[in-house]
Amino acid sequence: MRRLRDRGLLLDDVLLSEYLNSLGQRIAAHANYDGTPFTFFWVNDPAINAFATPGGFIGINAGLLLATRNEDELAGVVAHEIAHVAQRHIARAFADTQRLALPVAAAMIASAILAASTDSDVGRAALAGTAAASTQRQINFTRANEQEADRVGTQLLARAGFDPNGVAGFFGRLQQLSGSSANQVPEYLLTHPFPSSRAADTQDRLAPPISRRSPRDAEAYYLAKTRLNVLTNSKTGDLVRRFETVLNKGDYQRETAERYGYALALKRAGRYGEAQQQISRLRDRDPDNLAFRLEEAELALAQGNRDLAWRLFEKTRELYPDDFTVAMHYGRALATQGDPRQAQQILQPHLRRQSSNASLHALYAQAAQRVGDTATTHATLAEYHYLNGELTQAIEQAELGLRDVSATPYQQAQLRAQLRQFREEQKAQGSLP
Repeated sequence: MRRLRDRGLLLDDVLLSEYLNSLGQRIAAHANYDGTPFTFFWVNDPAINAFATPGGFIGINAGLLLATRNEDELAGVVAHEIAHVAQRHIARAFADTQRLALPVAAAMIASAILAASTDSDVGRAALAGTAAASTQRQINFTRANEQEADRVGTQLLARAGFDPNGVAGFFGRLQQLSGSSANQVPEYLLTHPFPSSRAADTQDRLAPPISRRSPRDAEAYYLAKTRLNVLTNSKTGDLVRRFETVLNKGDYQRETAERYGYALALKRAGRYGEAQQQISRLRDRDPDNLAFRLEEAELALAQGNRDLAWRLFEKTRELYPDDFTVAMHYGRALATQGDPRQAQQILQPHLRRQSSNASLHALYAQAAQRVGDTATTHATLAEYHYLNGELTQAIEQAELGLRDVSATPYQQAQLRAQLRQFREEQKAQGSLP
């Protein structure tokens, strides 16, 4: 993940991340897997692709979510990647060869992730240059692995209450795209080979879902898809006009998602009052929806109505006292435009629970800096740079913290431990060929 952060490919949005992790954990709960806990993340790439790596990391490209038509299709892809990890396909591929040294394996994993998450030739060139063709074949999933992942993934879907028909339909559409033009082959089919009979095979092993989801679960998918569409589309004016046209004509299947997207696009365009009107309509229909409540508070703040914004944030926090998404949105508002000490109080409990979240550390450092707590600022920025794979900057921040006369004995011990870890990793990286 650090390689992806370094290239700016990680999609940093708390609401979207929480949605994907909630979906993934629901499916993973039914897997026969006792390894490292799964981590799910979005990759800011329009290519239709997804990938899994050792350690339980599963990346879903933005383009894949936008290509799905319902949550069952997205869940099918997530279940397939979970199955690859649970069945130890990648780990077994590395274990099968005694000749693959650990540094080479690490380099190949990083290159494979890079290749799977970008349209450029950089990742593919890195992968090709890391090892010989015979070693590269150890990374590529075999036909048996794909069939097993399909079988196990289908079982996971049914147990988690999803309709396996969804993933069969998704594979079928990908096949149609690949058959129409050689230039239109979805990247998912390039990284997940042998698709010719895949849709039919998946259809043959379908089982009815054991439990069904609530309508709110399905709506969360459409809201996430709309949010991602707005966040990854740089043409704000076009987005506003498209949503206006759809809503005015009534040409939609999901009015709530369309109106939510319209509000987000208006907000990005700086039309806060109009965005507030759209969010108010949504809140009237669904008062407890977290996404709507947070947007309402942030729009109040954007319009200079701080008292209203703080009241809305506090009310939302009362409803969701331990929610990470609420803490991040409220904490960011306080760190930038309110009381930074209160921001620290809200964010601090999550530092342990979300220790690998770089955005959380960056925000906490921002609050600490506004308070004037320089030692904490350096320690938290050191962790932020480390999580982003920036060891030189991480070491620099840890050293600055140790020279800070305001650092307490506890902070000094923390900074020394950080510095020791960072230097050891930097030394290990220097030994790589």
